[in-house]
Order: sequence, then structure tokens, then C-alpha cells
Amino acid sequence: MKSHELLLCNGYDGRRKAFRDAATEALKEYFPSAQFFSFERKLYTKRRGWFEAPLFPGYVFFGVEELSADFFKALRQIKGFCRILRDNKNPECIMGEALEELRIFIHNGEHWGISKVQFLPGQKIKAIAGPLVGLEGHIVAINKKKKQITVQSSLTLDGKRFDLLYEDAEVV
Repeated sequence: MKSHELLLCNGYDGRRKAFRDAATEALKEYFPSAQFFSFERKLYTKRRGWFEAPLFPGYVFFGVEELSADFFKALRQIKGFCRILRDNKNPECIMGEALEELRIFIHNGEHWGISKVQFLPGQKIKAIAGPLVGLEGHIVAINKKKKQITVQSSLTLDGKRFDLLYEDAEVV
């Protein structure tokens, strides 16, 4: 898959998984290189207990070998399709730092568990295992009481922030 042709797609949140699965099935014959991704994170609250929540609600990421009018036409016909970001006529390619971030997300899989982190002198933090590995510069807040880290993503235009759970790792 050509890295410069990874794009961001916006679908309705309640149908995100259904759209991803339907798109994969509908396009596999004519566009076998097309891949679709959505990401879930594990969270915990006293009221709900453990549960999975979308990392980017409403978003499905996709990559395809060649962006063509036929691909867009087929994609638009899938139930739950909303639009391609920024707009359908000028799709937004994910490049640079955002592309590297997306590659880390894809490498870590679609279901994210809890990261292991080390707190270093000067309040730096280093993720040594889990979905945060490689995202050191993106951590914007730490809630030690809830064991949550707030991460800012470069994948969305507004720099979406999301919380992820972490465990302390012993200092080596």
C-alpha cells in the first residue's frame, strides 16, 4: 500500500464497525489492497466498570493502493458512508507525523489495552509497552489518581485529545 494514499474517512459512530466490515467485504473483489481500521481503547469507570470505547468516534481510516474514481464511487455506495475528510472532492492524505502516528496505531492493533510507562526525572514519561510506545511527545496530561494519560493526536485537524489507561513500570 502506498503510504501517501492513506486517507481519513468519517462515518457515523454507531455504525463505525458495521461500515468498516461492510466496506472490507464490498471492496475486496475489485480493490483487494484496500484496508480499513478503527481503534478501540480499554477504559474503566466506577459506574460502568471495564469497557471499550472508540479512540476516534465516527472515524474509519483506510488505505488503498490506488485512489480512483471507481474506488470512491464504490465507497460512497456502502451503507453508513458519510464523507471523506476534508471533503469528497479533495480527500486529505495523511502524511508526515500524522502518518507515523497512524502506522503506530495500526501496528498496535485495533483493540488497545493498557500501556506500561516509566516516569523519568523532570516529569518526562516513557511508554515501554502497549499502544503508547512511540508517542512520548504527544502526552499532554497525566492523571495519576485515575491512572490515565491524555494524548493529543496529529491525525485530526483539531488535534483531538483522548485518555488512555496506564500501569506504572518499575524503574530499571
